[in-house]
Amino acid sequence: MVRVWNLFFPNVTPRAFTVLLRHKEVFLKMWKTSLIPPFLDPLFYLVGIGYGLGAMVQEVGGFSYVQFFAPALIASVIMTAPFFECAIGGYVRMYYQKTWDAMIATPLSIEDVITGEILYGAMRALLQGVSILIVISLFGLVKSPLALLIPVVCVFGGFMFGCLAISYISWIPNINYVDYLFTLIMTPMFVFAGTFFPISRLPEWAQTVAWFMPLYHVVLICRSLVTGIIHPEIWGSVIWILVVGAIAFAIALRLLRWRVVK
Repeated sequence: MVRVWNLFFPNVTPRAFTVLLRHKEVFLKMWKTSLIPPFLDPLFYLVGIGYGLGAMVQEVGGFSYVQFFAPALIASVIMTAPFFECAIGGYVRMYYQKTWDAMIATPLSIEDVITGEILYGAMRALLQGVSILIVISLFGLVKSPLALLIPVVCVFGGFMFGCLAISYISWIPNINYVDYLFTLIMTPMFVFAGTFFPISRLPEWAQTVAWFMPLYHVVLICRSLVTGIIHPEIWGSVIWILVVGAIAFAIALRLLRWRVVK
């Protein structure tokens, strides 16, 4: 196992967790502005879309619209939290603040720093995902004790999206190109990956495209765990997330090593 790890993820050591701890300290210094929004954002979406728009929508897949939509809120922040943190925050720390340069001057390797950034993105996904889980629980929308597994989904899903975001910033020439990540990648997933409506409502070719979107699989898992009605494809989605996360992690390490060294 160690040999396989060293083959695909060279120079990644437990010291990567010190980067995560560094980000935790910065986060705690700004807790007043970091903790409240994760609770307010889902509340607005839940009331405005789940109950407001949902009042005009018939049942979806045997669920009321708000029951259908609520688990997808959790999945959406599992994507957006690491995307924002690893793409914008990561680029700023790498290019403008030179935080990465300072870290690499210590015994930390480039790979340790990159891994720590991705882990922090996963932790932000965990924080915001659990925040939404608490909110929808207060509205009585959690129907199964399987929802206790949602934090695990937050960590692994957040890690996958963090790897994708880090891979993206490894080649963009300046921070303005981060807009394309949100406009051309994040927004289509948010709209078409089963968040607001089942992908079965899409044309067949669009269903195929939606299936390959990472968010689709996170939505499917979250909806299964929150409702207690397990989708038959759930294990395929779990494997898909793990495989894509591992591949994206390996790519992120190599591309950013090339960029930082360059």
